[in-house]
Amino acid sequence: MSFLNNLKKVFHLGGGDAKKKRIFNNIRMDTDPADFWDMIGELGDGAFGKVYKAQNKETRQLAAAKMCTLEDEENLSDHMVEIDILSEIKHGNIVELYEAYSIDDKLWLRELALPQPQGLSVDR
Repeated sequence: MSFLNNLKKVFHLGGGDAKKKRIFNNIRMDTDPADFWDMIGELGDGAFGKVYKAQNKETRQLAAAKMCTLEDEENLSDHMVEIDILSEIKHGNIVELYEAYSIDDKLWLRELALPQPQGLSVDR
């Protein structure tokens, strides 16, 4: 899906039949992120859910893991706009989406940890 089409969704411009079933190309459906990632601790709490510090079990890479509770398929579609855009954008000033998982009523977004300036820490 093109970046322009995603922007149209954000501003509700054009688009097809809203009742069509979405194909979620950028989400690993029915996959438990705990199979791949360890949650190290909570980093923050926001309007859409909590953000955790996570570490890949195989590579030990650190990442931010945002967990959102999904109420219905429409709620998942709303998050898809963010997922689709972040999947396509690669820029030094924008957090890179590493992968997304959906299992049960939870949506997990893995974003690569940003390099931190010397002397600063995001740990508590």
